[in-house]
Amino acid sequence: MDLFSLNAETAKNIGLGSMGGSVLGWLFVLKFVKSLVTKILMLAFFAGIAVLSFTQRDALSICAAKFEVRESSIQNTSCTFFGQEISLSKIQP
Repeated sequence: MDLFSLNAETAKNIGLGSMGGSVLGWLFVLKFVKSLVTKILMLAFFAGIAVLSFTQRDALSICAAKFEVRESSIQNTSCTFFGQEISLSKIQP
């Protein structure tokens, strides 16, 4: 088993966790950082993480939804999440 193998749900949860972590980082910076320049730089950093996580999670959701809707003979496909390939396969009834 590959140590870094992800499925779509795990990747979506990682995206949510990183967005939540960036919000906690914002709160930490606002509470404990005294220098205004450092505070602005740190807030911009955490905002970047939140936006990147949101866009990656959204792209993964769209890719998975397109794959689930297809009524073709394609049984496997892959999507990317932060540069990692995530394999999706249809469940046979």
